[in-house]
Amino acid sequence: MRPVTEQETATTLDGAEPLAAANPVPVAATGPRLIGTSSVLVEVAVQRRQSRNIWSHFLRDVNRVSVLVAADLGIYFGLREVIRELRGGWLGVEAAQWTGWAFPTGFLGGLRFAGALILSLAITGCYGAGDARRDSSRLLAGSALAALISLYGGLWGSELGLTLVRGVAVTVVFALGLTAGRSLIHAVVWRLRPRLGVARAIVVAHTDADWRDLAQLIRRIRDFVVVGNVTLDANGNGNGAVHPRLRTLGRDIDACRAETVLLWGDLTNDEFAYAVDVALATGCRLLAAARTSFGGVEPRGVWIGGRQLVELTPPSLRGWQLALKRGLDLVGAALGLLVLVPVMLLLGLVIKLESPGPAVFMQRRVGAKGRLFRCLKFRSMKRDAEQVLRADAALYRKYLANHFKLPEHEDPRLTRVGRFLRKTSLDELPQLFNVLLGQMSLVGPRPIVPAELDHYGHEAALVLMSLKPGITGAWAVSGRSEIGYPDRAQVELEYIRRWSLLSDLGILARTIPAVLRRRGAH
Repeated sequence: MRPVTEQETATTLDGAEPLAAANPVPVAATGPRLIGTSSVLVEVAVQRRQSRNIWSHFLRDVNRVSVLVAADLGIYFGLREVIRELRGGWLGVEAAQWTGWAFPTGFLGGLRFAGALILSLAITGCYGAGDARRDSSRLLAGSALAALISLYGGLWGSELGLTLVRGVAVTVVFALGLTAGRSLIHAVVWRLRPRLGVARAIVVAHTDADWRDLAQLIRRIRDFVVVGNVTLDANGNGNGAVHPRLRTLGRDIDACRAETVLLWGDLTNDEFAYAVDVALATGCRLLAAARTSFGGVEPRGVWIGGRQLVELTPPSLRGWQLALKRGLDLVGAALGLLVLVPVMLLLGLVIKLESPGPAVFMQRRVGAKGRLFRCLKFRSMKRDAEQVLRADAALYRKYLANHFKLPEHEDPRLTRVGRFLRKTSLDELPQLFNVLLGQMSLVGPRPIVPAELDHYGHEAALVLMSLKPGITGAWAVSGRSEIGYPDRAQVELEYIRRWSLLSDLGILARTIPAVLRRRGAH
């Protein structure tokens, strides 16, 4: 292990963390890359599959939506040409008259109806995964909504009855056309799907599960291909504990390059929660049979092959939101630095005037996918912080017993400027550069040192590293230092399991009031 320099020693104590936390555990050159402490060894290679899987599901989503939108537009233009030909007398004078009455020239507003149709189909879920994309009731609802949008102005005119009749005609014609088109696409995909890039699935089930029912489901669908299974026999740990075989799920996912986890049959609550965490950490889509409890995740029903399953971790949706989150980070960090650089320069000058040494220190923290990065903060402690702490044996014992932290009023290492910086959270401002570099996010779990992974455990540590750490987050707006371990770990994990871009925006809105209240800031 590389020796810690004097500067790094001061840096570690400035962050109120143990000395050993500044360095990763060494590993053999031929083995998997691991970080952590003796009780927690995190398999980073397995956890990094998350990016590949989310990207794969994202591209599959883009491909599906693009094909369906192109097909819907083709159906629209095809039906429009058929209506024009009918108005022109293609099937005779009588058919032309009826068509002209039901679909007069300019009746739907041209491309305006095409845009309304695509928007309406998206609203009614006709571009989703599974059987929803060819659900005739959804297609009918989408066609009706598009007709309503296009004919809305006519509903307030003198010909209300005629407008309603024409709206019904438009709805029926386009619903039938879309249903036929989607059925044709499904038939083509059914033929070609074995040659296309389908999702790779791994099945988790007990030995007493109904494997024949599962086999029938797999034969009916082509959304994924089964590449492996984790069979849980009756010789598990019992008492609701996680089956030893299930604890290899992360490595099995990586070995099989699986992108979907299918839970089949009854799993215990602990086994179910474990599978949810592993799927979340590896970016896998998680499908399961319906159950009454979902362990903190948000379920949604999906129909696949005529069978209702429950989707608990939609990674493609997560991919869309993560892309938007990164854009928000870049804009927010750039604007923040543009406004705050003069303040940061002034703070740096004040820090150096009070205490010799660098104004900004860097500390190794655990980032997304287990990558260690140098987290930036304004220095809030004296340069000889380590010597000051170790000089008082009783104080040092209290520091160790309190999870490597001291109450602000008892900490002799803090400078006067440092106390102010911590109270106002201004010591975090340099982390805007970490956000620009892609190492952190504006909102996320608190960046931790490797030693703190002990407080999470193996599978929970994988979940923790599924998002970039943030300048602010759920723990920061919930009380910060007032919430210690193990409650802090639960706050962070709950945020990650329920993560959405909307929740990030809510945390950003709560951050300024939390900073002004200075609750738990020290």
